[in-house]
Amino acid sequence: MADRPDADLKAPLRAALVRHLQRHPLAGDTVDGMVACWLPRGGLDDALQFVGEVVGSMVAAGELLETRLPDGRLFYQRGPALASRD
Repeated sequence: MADRPDADLKAPLRAALVRHLQRHPLAGDTVDGMVACWLPRGGLDDALQFVGEVVGSMVAAGELLETRLPDGRLFYQRGPALASRD
């Protein structure tokens, strides 16, 4: 049960990322860019500490594709698992 509060915070964060990708299917960004531009202002402040974990789980599920940029940062875009839901 100790993981439940974290799950309660991660679910709306994941939902916000999925909504953004549904509205903007060609969107792509780094985690920092997602936080700055993809997520709504307010309401998710407590969940922002989990962005990396949520993105990692979305990559594992095929919902996001991860590409390493030349400067070493990771770039994410919609994966086949989300594209197949359109």
